[in-house]
Amino acid sequence: MSKYIIENADYASHDRIGQISLLVEDNRIAAIRERFSYYNHIRLNVSPFIMTPSHVMCDTALPVNHDFSSFKAYFLEHFIAKGCTTILTSFRIAYEFEFMEKLEARRTSLLSSPLDYTIGLISPAHLITVNVIRLCKRNKVPVIWLLLDDIKAFTSVKWGWIKGLLNDYRITFVPFFTTNLDKKEKIKHLKIWQKTMKYENIPHFSEEIQQKVPLPLEQLKKIGMYPHRGNFLSGGELSYNLYMKSDEQPSSAGNSFHYESHVLKCTMNRGKYHYLNDQGYFYPGAGKELCIQTPGFFT
Repeated sequence: MSKYIIENADYASHDRIGQISLLVEDNRIAAIRERFSYYNHIRLNVSPFIMTPSHVMCDTALPVNHDFSSFKAYFLEHFIAKGCTTILTSFRIAYEFEFMEKLEARRTSLLSSPLDYTIGLISPAHLITVNVIRLCKRNKVPVIWLLLDDIKAFTSVKWGWIKGLLNDYRITFVPFFTTNLDKKEKIKHLKIWQKTMKYENIPHFSEEIQQKVPLPLEQLKKIGMYPHRGNFLSGGELSYNLYMKSDEQPSSAGNSFHYESHVLKCTMNRGKYHYLNDQGYFYPGAGKELCIQTPGFFT
């Protein structure tokens, strides 16, 4: 059994920076404290860096039919080089009967993924039916991107029926646009969305999910990916990023951390380097599906 201590870590959570130490056993976090003074394990001093949990990013347009070299290059450029180890992605249906076929096709397309993934559904509004919601619950699909191009179809959804099905599995609904609506029209649709979802008390995001950037804590919580991702948890898998400290960033200052203003030096995930000293590493098939059992538990 391999045991060591990561010490003097300036840990950047989503709203502040504080110092912690981690006791690691077999690539899992055995304990988290400010320090482990009386332990004799090997120590890894990470004081020159700022440490964060590895990122979760969303990509609803993740390639399905790319050849392996293109697939690898896409992951290295858009995710691994940015400290991402988990992806939120999607499958799309045009008819209700396609649900299982399209979901399994998306899972098959990710068999070579080096990163973990969670899969949501993109659906037109007229397919938000009792049967589709039950399929999502049965197959642990925690997110539905709802097409808002046709606002009349959206306002026709029977939300009272849908809400009754969400008590034991709180699927999160997210607005999604496929056409280039002008800014004024898009804002109008979003205001109708926000008013409706709030009135009906449906779990939702007020705005679209940004693509290929780290998801914020409140979104991870609502989807149910937190605390499994975006957090250091006793008993959880060890997955972290190390960023070089900048001259302007005081250590352990309680300030918020902005990853885009720091240089990523290392991403470690389950005992493997995914990124180290400006080089990404691709492990085909190392990723696994993160199945969300309880969406919205921490909201």
